[in-house]
Amino acid sequence: MISLKCKNCGGEMSVDGNGNLYCDYCGSKSAFRDDELQAYKNFRLQVLNYLRGVHDQKADGKSHEEFLWANTDTEFLVTKDGKDVTVRYIYAHEGAKATVYLTKNSVLYVFPGACRSAADQMLRGIEMLSFPPADVKKLNECFPKLVGRYELEKDGILLAFERPDNLFPLSMFGSLEPKLVAWITSRMENICCVLEYSGLVHGGITEDALFINPFIHHAVLFGDWSNVRRMETLRGIKQSADLLALRKTALRVMGTHAEDAPKEYLDFLRKLPARDAYQDFEDWDRVIEVGFGGRHFAKMEVDFE
Repeated sequence: MISLKCKNCGGEMSVDGNGNLYCDYCGSKSAFRDDELQAYKNFRLQVLNYLRGVHDQKADGKSHEEFLWANTDTEFLVTKDGKDVTVRYIYAHEGAKATVYLTKNSVLYVFPGACRSAADQMLRGIEMLSFPPADVKKLNECFPKLVGRYELEKDGILLAFERPDNLFPLSMFGSLEPKLVAWITSRMENICCVLEYSGLVHGGITEDALFINPFIHHAVLFGDWSNVRRMETLRGIKQSADLLALRKTALRVMGTHAEDAPKEYLDFLRKLPARDAYQDFEDWDRVIEVGFGGRHFAKMEVDFE
């Protein structure tokens, strides 16, 4: 597990597409120490080896899966009634209110007693979502699905969400080519349209909050749902926060690959969003047609650099 703290504010650092560290909380930036960089590379290599094994029909995907999940870290929790809970995970991220664990079948959010109210706020935020009557694209699958809520000792709360197969945090994949970030942008646009339909602003779209399955071009927005706000309570630029975050996330994930992106794509990411997510999606559709020559399934090649 990789856990890197900001020296300025103590928040969890994230890794951008260029392999640099940045803090979402105070904006500080820094570089890996040699030992941190090696640990990050080794961790990412485990994940990518597994993904390559799944993607390559000639490879033994099962053996790669066994290797990946055999190299877990362990966290021991205790429920309010004294029962032990063992969490085996390959990824953890410390947010402002909860620690997130990636396990084989679940994404777990562990809230300490001081932040227990944020757990219920998170559930209320997710429950505020609404979907079009004819949800032919199954957009509800782009959002967290609760499988359990558990009371922990010292007033802590554990929320367990479903983790579909081969779903990993976007931050695990490092820098990606524009054609790959393009389909991720499409999923983020879909997500923003649901938020618009629901009259909500999520306020926390980042590569740590977005989990993807590269084989079926699927994405789920996890992140901190306790900060969700109704649009009518906000004004101006705050209503565009998710569309702005979409752009920043795409640029960070591309990293140095941005120099290979179509001009239309970069222009789209660098300009202010449209007046709402629906119009923004229409603008994005034009970028796909003009900049990428239409919609094409882009296979993710594993990059070990």
